[in-house]
Amino acid sequence: MKVLIADDEPLALARLRQALACIPEVELVAEARSGEEALRLIRQFKPEVAVLDIQMPGVDGLAVAARLRPTDPVPEVIFVTAFTQHAVQAFELDAADYLTKPFDFERLRAAIRRAKGRLEARHSDQRFAELQTLVVSLQQASGPSAYETEIWVRRSDGLHRQPLDEVDHILAQGDYVELHAGGVAHLVRDTISALEQRIDPARFVRCHRSVIVNLSFVRGMRRRGGRKLVLTLTDGREILVGPSHIDRVTLAMKVRPWRQS
Repeated sequence: MKVLIADDEPLALARLRQALACIPEVELVAEARSGEEALRLIRQFKPEVAVLDIQMPGVDGLAVAARLRPTDPVPEVIFVTAFTQHAVQAFELDAADYLTKPFDFERLRAAIRRAKGRLEARHSDQRFAELQTLVVSLQQASGPSAYETEIWVRRSDGLHRQPLDEVDHILAQGDYVELHAGGVAHLVRDTISALEQRIDPARFVRCHRSVIVNLSFVRGMRRRGGRKLVLTLTDGREILVGPSHIDRVTLAMKVRPWRQS
């Protein structure tokens, strides 16, 4: 049985790899460090089972499942999650399997057995329909957002809370980030990759290796020099989208894929 695993943490990937090596009927065909890579590898290797971490930056495990098309190879999905018990109940109600971190090897073995049984009982189109239903259920069950909504920033008169919904974009500055809000930049000791994992990916999208943009402040986009894409913010500032981030940005903006003419 061909299996793909996806997790942005190297240690978590190594643990999954080690656990799957103890299951004779499993062939590990691909490993992904991001949701985008997982989606590409699912289409390339056509695994029968995909073990997806839900909480990956950018395109997470749920987004991978949501972006599968009826014409894609549709694997049985085992989610890896740190969700609350309420969300775990939604997995059980929708007859999908899950692993809660930290999981033991026997729990993974049981999940693989369950996935194998589902493979034998369900056609691809049925798996696709059930997977999309599951995604909706989990999104509804997750409840209030666990993402940060404000960050402490230092001003001349002390520390103040900066609401993230007022931040139009974030720039990387080495071990610091600049939060731009209302024309003012606040320097905060944090890395852009670490911050990206703690803020809402439905609102904040990485559009360049050194830039995160708040989609609510994007008023337009235009092409520059072929495949290059530029976002225009409400204050007139222009943000260049990195080539490897174009598909993610256009998907988040709900526009058709940007193709070079």
